Amino acid sequence: MIVCVGFFVCWSAIEIIYFLSFVGYAVTQNNWFHFSVVLVYVSSCINPFIYTAKYAEFQIGVRRMVARVTGRPQHVEASGVGHVMTSSTDQPTPQSAAI
Repeated sequence: MIVCVGFFVCWSAIEIIYFLSFVGYAVTQNNWFHFSVVLVYVSSCINPFIYTAKYAEFQIGVRRMVARVTGRPQHVEASGVGHVMTSSTDQPTPQSAAI
């Protein structure tokens, strides 16, 4: 839901300007126009932050990606049980009780 709201808010300003231009209103490149263009770029920038904050599966995917890039194992919560993700495989290996 929040992704849809963010998309609507960021894209509605430029779409209103395009609609007004389509129906014949002379749209100038004023501050409102430039602000609406910036909002379009903000839409692309805020999505990763929204997904990271709201969706556990996305968080796990980001951790796996970081583990692959850095070559270090990452601790990832999967189904409430701690697992260690290694860079050589996507399969979780259960943590030992000594860790």
